[in-house]
Amino acid sequence: MAETLAIDGGKPVRNEPLPPPYPGALLMGEEEKRAVLEIIEHKAPFRYYGPDVLKKVSQFERSVERYLEINHALGVSSGTAGVKVALVALGVGPGDEVIVPAYTFIACVSAVVAARAVPIFVEVDDSLNIDPYDLRDKISPRTKAIMVVHLQGVSCDMDAVVAIADSNGVAVLEDCAQSFGAVYKGRKVGAFGKMGVFSLQINKLITAGEGGCVVTNDRDLFHRAVRCHDHGNLREFEGGAPLLGENYRMSELAGAVAVVQLQKLEDLVAKMTRVKQEILRGIGDVAGITFRRIPDGAEDLGTSVMFFTPSAKTAADFVKALNGENINSSQMYGGAVYDAYPQVLNMSTATPEGCPFTCPYYDGKVRYYHGMCPRTEAFARRLIYIPLAPTFEDREIADVVIGVRKVAAHVL
Repeated sequence: MAETLAIDGGKPVRNEPLPPPYPGALLMGEEEKRAVLEIIEHKAPFRYYGPDVLKKVSQFERSVERYLEINHALGVSSGTAGVKVALVALGVGPGDEVIVPAYTFIACVSAVVAARAVPIFVEVDDSLNIDPYDLRDKISPRTKAIMVVHLQGVSCDMDAVVAIADSNGVAVLEDCAQSFGAVYKGRKVGAFGKMGVFSLQINKLITAGEGGCVVTNDRDLFHRAVRCHDHGNLREFEGGAPLLGENYRMSELAGAVAVVQLQKLEDLVAKMTRVKQEILRGIGDVAGITFRRIPDGAEDLGTSVMFFTPSAKTAADFVKALNGENINSSQMYGGAVYDAYPQVLNMSTATPEGCPFTCPYYDGKVRYYHGMCPRTEAFARRLIYIPLAPTFEDREIADVVIGVRKVAAHVL
């Protein structure tokens, strides 16, 4: 007979929640403290000038270039800022469309609108990444870029995406915010498209609290990105036409922390992949659940356990029961996609003229509505998301396994 669930009065698997999903932050210690204190002692928080500049942002950029084996990296103030900078560097603007996966964080959508372009949603498949088959159908003469999102530590099928983009003369922008260090066919993500963007926000694999990085192999695009992020300045570089930029610069405080965190990334990933592999071994035979598919050639960073249940109701019941056992879980993004955000459905822009949707340069007829991407909505509503942390020990691993099996015996 199955053990009584905690939500029904039974004893919970754990007496306290699992460690929170802040991988890099949980591993912060004396190294990050010394790095920040060094900046303060030298009175040098700004990257370009000051009493005694240490050039920590530059050090972070060079480290990223070596790690990703890419030509150019640019530190920015956030991942969202990085997406905006990359889009503008690519020449995206009024009248253009940018394809975005329907299952992603709202920052992807808002950055496209901030660049005065129109987001076009495309289905995801059972990998929870962009569906190449639907992608083909969504490209139009107005498409300027395809934004792929490597969701939760797993690369998209980049061979298929790049082939479609190249055949249509469209740029690929990789949003790698959730997947710093993810690998596809032996290469790290961020280097497949024209440009890539990473985030250092606290939920990400490595963190500086906030911050991000824009990467590219194209020198001209890099110079445009530099100007876009620094009021049009090029500083130590030469080349490229002047332009009116904005301010998305990374501070030396964030750069100093980012340098240290990047040095911890490989060890962090090794710990998290071990944790996930152990959990999957323990729940792999549970009847009624189907695991997220990992595309051929992609390697999983182990940031979370994600699986589908047979229906939206069983998923909601599963999450409620798991949390009752103190096994932190959710239906990622609330079990919804773009329809979780009324500002998307209503095209609610920050300024009253409604650009880009009402921009005279835009001759499309975009409309957002519930049911627009039905396959994505079905995946989202059946998904169970259990975030992992590098501090999981054998006890936490065992508790996740016990909790999932216990709940499954009642719910499925």
